[in-house]
Formats: sequence, C-alpha cells, structure tokens
Amino acid sequence: MSNSTISTKVQADYINQRFEQFHSPLSKEFRLCLDCILRWTHLLRLDKLDQSTTVEAFEVIEHNTKIQSLLLDKLLSWHLTSNELDPKQPLNVDRINQQFEQFKSALSVEFRLSLNCTLCWIHLLRLGRLDQSTTERAFRVIEYNAKLQSLLLNKLLNWYPRQNRLDAVFSELSSGAEL
Repeated sequence: MSNSTISTKVQADYINQRFEQFHSPLSKEFRLCLDCILRWTHLLRLDKLDQSTTVEAFEVIEHNTKIQSLLLDKLLSWHLTSNELDPKQPLNVDRINQQFEQFKSALSVEFRLSLNCTLCWIHLLRLGRLDQSTTERAFRVIEYNAKLQSLLLNKLLNWYPRQNRLDAVFSELSSGAEL
C-alpha cells in the first residue's frame, strides 16, 4: 500500500471521527425524544389516563417531536471544512460534503414527513374531536412514526464516508486521477 493511500485512509478515518463526534450527542438526544414519545403513546393507547394526564401526554409528545425537528436540522447541517484536514492531503472536501448531501436528502424528507404527521395527529387529538376508532388509529400512526424515525435516524447516523463513499476517492487517488 502506497504512502498516499495510507495517508488518505488516515484522512478518511479522521473524517469519520469528526462525524462521530458531531452526531454522538445528537443521537442520545434523539433517542431520549423517541423513547419518550413511544412511552407516552403506549400509555395513551391503554386508555387509562385521566384528562389532565392525557393533555400532558399530548404536550410531551408534541414537545419531543419539535425537539426532534430541531435536532434533525442540526444533524443535517454537518459538513466538513477544509481547515479540518491536512492541506497536504488531496481529499476534495466539497465532494465529500456533496456525497453527504445526496445521501441525506431522501432520508431527511421522509423524516420530516413523519415528524409533521405526528404533529398533525397530536393537534387533532388535542382538539378532542376524534371518535374512538380514529383516536386508536392516531396512536398507532404516532407509534409507527416514532419507530420509522428511529430507523431513519440509524441510517443518517451510520453514514460513514470511509465505508460508503470514499472508496471511489481512494481508487482515484491510488490511480493518480485528479479530484
């Protein structure tokens, strides 16, 4: 393995480390929000909460959904800057950022749709005008959305340039191609 390839792989490891450091605290906050939503939804589905606790449950679910939206914005704002890399290394920062943009675009749309759907159902539930079967459906949808958000979050957090995107960069560098 050439020195160029080794140093490029070291750069890739560094990029992954930076991404991991960035998203690790976000991941914990996301998980807390999802866990809270799932627990309150479960309690609501049991239909044994008094009126004030039911209102509190709606408020907590709504609050945690809004927090998730803010966390998602922060997660999606990640990008690598050229000053984070060794200037002697030939990695193309714009290309890496573009790859992350492409990767996250479809997932972020699906994630936002799920968040908005949850907020809409919570709004309808808070109005108290849903019949029993529609209320049960709302709880199922909210629970489903929380599980979907967990899956989407896993995909977003497991984006690693080293594994997914930089192999082509390594190949180009080792073959002498210009980025």
